Amino acid sequence: MRSITFIFFCLLAMFSLSGSLHASSSFEDRMISSIAFEGLDRVTQQRVLNVINTAVGQPYEASRVESDVHTLTHLGEFKYISADVVLQEDGTVHLFYTFREQQIITEVSVVGNTLLGDMQILAVVPVVPGLGRDEDAIDRGRRAIMKLYQDQGNYLVEVFSEVVEYGKDVDEFTGLRIDESAVLIYKIMEGPRVRVNGLSFFGNQSFSDKELSAEIDTQTLIPFLRRGELNEEMLEQDVASLTRFYMNRGFQEARVSYTDPLSPNDKEASVVFVIDEGPQYSLGGITAEFTTVDGLAPVFTTEQLQGLIPMKEGDVFRQIDVNAAVQAINKAYGVLGRIVNIDPRQQAVTRARKSMYGRGSSIEQEVASAVPYHAEPGVTIDIVFMIDEGAPTHVGLIEIKGNTITKDKVIRGRLGLKPGYPFDIQEASRSENRLMRTQLFRKVTMTIQPEDPETPSIRDLLVEVDERQTGSVNFGVLAGSDSGFSGTISLTQSNFDVTDWPESWSEFWQRKAFVGAGQQFSLAFQPGDEVFNYEISLSDPRFLDTDYNVGGRAGFNRREFSDYTQESTFSKVSVGRRFGDIWYGNVFFTADRIKITDIDDDVPQEIYADRGPAMLDGLGFSVTRNTFKPSASPSSGSRFNMNLQQFGATGGDYDFTKTEFKYTTYFAINRDFLERVSTLRLDAKIGYIFGGTSPTYRKFYMGGRNFRGFDFRTISPQGTPRVPGGDPNVSIGGDWEIFLSAQYEFPVIDRFLSAVVFCDSGTVTDTPGIDEYRVSVGVGARLHIPQLGQAPLAFDFGFPLVKQESDKKKVFSFSVQLPF
Repeated sequence: MRSITFIFFCLLAMFSLSGSLHASSSFEDRMISSIAFEGLDRVTQQRVLNVINTAVGQPYEASRVESDVHTLTHLGEFKYISADVVLQEDGTVHLFYTFREQQIITEVSVVGNTLLGDMQILAVVPVVPGLGRDEDAIDRGRRAIMKLYQDQGNYLVEVFSEVVEYGKDVDEFTGLRIDESAVLIYKIMEGPRVRVNGLSFFGNQSFSDKELSAEIDTQTLIPFLRRGELNEEMLEQDVASLTRFYMNRGFQEARVSYTDPLSPNDKEASVVFVIDEGPQYSLGGITAEFTTVDGLAPVFTTEQLQGLIPMKEGDVFRQIDVNAAVQAINKAYGVLGRIVNIDPRQQAVTRARKSMYGRGSSIEQEVASAVPYHAEPGVTIDIVFMIDEGAPTHVGLIEIKGNTITKDKVIRGRLGLKPGYPFDIQEASRSENRLMRTQLFRKVTMTIQPEDPETPSIRDLLVEVDERQTGSVNFGVLAGSDSGFSGTISLTQSNFDVTDWPESWSEFWQRKAFVGAGQQFSLAFQPGDEVFNYEISLSDPRFLDTDYNVGGRAGFNRREFSDYTQESTFSKVSVGRRFGDIWYGNVFFTADRIKITDIDDDVPQEIYADRGPAMLDGLGFSVTRNTFKPSASPSSGSRFNMNLQQFGATGGDYDFTKTEFKYTTYFAINRDFLERVSTLRLDAKIGYIFGGTSPTYRKFYMGGRNFRGFDFRTISPQGTPRVPGGDPNVSIGGDWEIFLSAQYEFPVIDRFLSAVVFCDSGTVTDTPGIDEYRVSVGVGARLHIPQLGQAPLAFDFGFPLVKQESDKKKVFSFSVQLPF
């Protein structure tokens, strides 16, 4: 009833205003001598004057008054507004506004809710106590509450709104007349939570239930693992997803719906998606029509464009292929600095074979005729790419927005486009990805600005960034079968600026100093029962605004082994450069001071001879090719690394050369209906030390997490006992290593738990070859907990298949990192 009353007043206001303005059309351009307001009580006259554009002394314009009334209505303060004009004796006009103010909602409350708290519900309601009564906002609040419940599985929830008006007295606290205020009450009938216990498809002839299940989000109930709640909005999204799935496979007339899923007890649902596939369309002719500048010849011919696009005549028609074709054409033009407009026009065509007889022979003639879009099976779709080539375009101004902390030069340095360059759209996309890889931004958006008619060949570029929090202080616990237990305290800042010193202590504590230049700073302290480490590092990916990465690190490490303790003071300086987006080269210098203490009698002669302290200086370079996307669990791409270091070239106590080659690649084997990916990971590693004698602490070892099924660092040549009766099976490392591994990971429970099966193989010897080769197989689990960081918790069980007599087995190995 109140909704009808509200609509009545709105219509009354419209008709009243329409009549007043129509009657006053003869007053156009007469001078306004005065303006009066009637009905204002809570809203002040000055507030109205601040909003309207009409003023005393101006010529009267009915359209301006109408606009003012429209603006006042959207304030939400008034239930009714009218404007009237009265002609004065001196020929001027008097403008007269009449208002009826909205009631004030003094309180918003909910009743009937038991599953959700008041605060949780009111958080989604847009009505704020103290503002005017807004029926649209009240209804949006009602629908928001319904959605909140439906997302929780209460499919049958009902929500009603009621505005309770007060009497005629005056409130002793607010001073308002009670009839001006009201309380908004949302009445909730929660209903039962509906669970999906059945999910099926009807009418699907071309695709299996499993294939279609991969396209929807609605899931059945699995006790303790999956809630399987029924959600009407999700069902509608599933219908759209299935329709899109069919249309992308040539079924342009596919129709999808679902039946009423509720069971008689209103607590369970069996969802049936009903599918009318319709005919499957194939691709007919592919042509292009060009609009060029000044009638010049097109940049590309139709034949050239046909060779660029992933579509051929006779293929199943798929809209995603059309979109890919548009992108391919855009890319081809973009390399030449042209921003083109492409309109892929589609036309359904029937093609039939018709025999022609004459003089004892027959020929077949293809007859093509345009037909309506709803056609019989066998219809093809011709595509004509309408291409407006335009003139070659160059980059104009590049404007950057959103970087309140990061300096402009950090962003501009990663843009492949510069003012005056040809406008390569693909380079703009690569620049966007390059900025995202810095991990400084949540989102990067590049927008090509509209052309200026005076300079049509110049297009400005807008770069908008959303900065993320780049500094953090972290506390955590590390645990591993190879390194024992340790705590960790670290301070990191990936948007550091070593020159931005604070002007006050408050600026320092508010993290407004030492930020903005994109440098990477880290300070870490890691005390543990087997490993003690502290380290400081600083690097600048664009040193002095060049393409070179300059960095350094220094620290101390103490590692306790079973028979001795190794202490290292280390430092490293490096200069690197990226070549394109996937190659990176690096030149570095290291200087370490190492000594071995707490030596047991079982330590072999080779380790005892390297007890030091000794200086180990090395000069080296590395080359890396990386196509991984930033992720803790990649599903595609590869990484290759070659590292060569010459020790003793600049001094030190040892002279030898160490080389390492590593390769890792991922293949996506399967993607299930939850978009979880099963991956195959392959690893290969070769290392060789030559040109001198290396100390035992720089040789190769395997076992533990890097060769599962064998004990930590036990795959290695054995040393010579230092004392009679000493242990002859103590590892001293080798000069040659080769390692090959395959691991298959697949999801088990949601995205939380996955399982792995693996095979590790390899050897460590003093000379190149495959002598004493080992092989192990095993199974494991990975726990993916975002709250604990990107790296999953890893637990593996390994079993040697091929081993040597002196090898030590270790079935279980693990790696855990827990922040807190």
